[in-house]
Amino acid sequence: MAFEALGLVLSYMEDKKEPIPQASNPQNIKLEEGQFLVVIEFDMAAYKKRIESRAVKKTLTIPSWLNDAALEKNVNFSQVLQDALISILESTQIRLYSLKL
Repeated sequence: MAFEALGLVLSYMEDKKEPIPQASNPQNIKLEEGQFLVVIEFDMAAYKKRIESRAVKKTLTIPSWLNDAALEKNVNFSQVLQDALISILESTQIRLYSLKL
């Protein structure tokens, strides 16, 4: 949740041409008793690429019987491919942030 909030704030600041603050040095942050520090790793270029909503056309080949069965069940091929790719990438521990498009 902190990652998404940071992404939204930084995107807003960038859109409004506001200066983006430098990351804080964790060693310079004074904590009071009961407080703890949470470090959020953030790559703006990767974040923007992930939330981009531009669709990319892909051509694929599947067996005829599978196509027929899927059409009969009104399967959304695009959504199935997106879901499968996200699942595979998450299972290989590639970071996909919880911003499903």
